[in-house]
Amino acid sequence: MAKKFTLRGVDPLDIFLHGKGFLLAGQVLSRDELNKNNPHLMAELGQPVMVLSALTSEIFMKCLICMETGLVPSGHDLDDLFKKLSPSTRSEIEHRWDTEVVPLRNEIWITIETSMGKPIQRDLLSALRSGKNGFEKIRYSYEGETQHTQFYIGDLPTVLIRVILQRKPEWQWAVRQVTRVPGSQPGQPQS
Repeated sequence: MAKKFTLRGVDPLDIFLHGKGFLLAGQVLSRDELNKNNPHLMAELGQPVMVLSALTSEIFMKCLICMETGLVPSGHDLDDLFKKLSPSTRSEIEHRWDTEVVPLRNEIWITIETSMGKPIQRDLLSALRSGKNGFEKIRYSYEGETQHTQFYIGDLPTVLIRVILQRKPEWQWAVRQVTRVPGSQPGQPQS
């Protein structure tokens, strides 16, 4: 069993910037203009985008927890991380989910419900319980442990970044510091 630990002394801005990178990667991979005419590509990218979404949600929740407590908990369980947030933060996230995500995704969820023959719970707590281990299960889907996994919290990172930026609007323009690799040319990828 992995050792559980909590980090102290981490700057929440560093956590935010780390999560923002994963959010941007997921957004690039799921862009409509990239995928809408290529269903095979959509199918290939579906699970990687879900893993990025779960990881991004985890990182942003840890950022919020760090902002509130100064501590960064371990673990990937999104439901457990959500419970570590203050009641007011949880309430704000749930409100944004209910007013932004549910109306946006309701039509597609109805289509999925019709094809599956069972309902999808719309509230965030149910969505978190269904997708709480999505990061671990989906990244190893070849092991065959995903048949009962429901993951419909792909919009959660967008909700979480909005909550973070409401608290820290100055982070909107924050970027990672990039150090040029000696001998590299402008325009080449940096490490």
